[in-house]
Amino acid sequence: MNKIHDYLKNKPGARELFMYIIFGVLTTAVNWLVYWIVTVSFGLHQYEIDASQYKLIVNAANVTAWVSSVLFAYYTNKKWVFQSKKAGKTGAWQEFWLFVSSRILSFALFDLGLSNLCLFVLPDFHFVITRDQWIKLMMNVLVVIFNYVASKWVVFRKKNEKDA
Repeated sequence: MNKIHDYLKNKPGARELFMYIIFGVLTTAVNWLVYWIVTVSFGLHQYEIDASQYKLIVNAANVTAWVSSVLFAYYTNKKWVFQSKKAGKTGAWQEFWLFVSSRILSFALFDLGLSNLCLFVLPDFHFVITRDQWIKLMMNVLVVIFNYVASKWVVFRKKNEKDA
């Protein structure tokens, strides 16, 4: 355990990636937990998959889960992953809006675009998880990669990285 600690302490890039993975897993857990709470609370299982109530609940659950996980991710990424210390109200707001904008873009590209496409391509898997859950899992992996790139090189970029 000490070797891992020493390695992460001496390699800032490794520490950052390790922390991003840890908080990425926690962000995904927040997303899934909120999604589950909303779908259970509104009785998703009572409706057929093609019913308008089913679609409404799934969409509401996804939006609620997304907002919750973006707020959680912003706080954890700013404080513990990238350790950003933007000065002043303007710098902090700009950083927040860049973060939210990058998350909106990833939501549009992956959660909305690709998942709708996958609904027509993937068969339904009922033996382990449903097709919707499988698609959500695939989209989460793609979103994590996209969001790391956006956070590292756009949102929380250090001044010296900007000029390089």
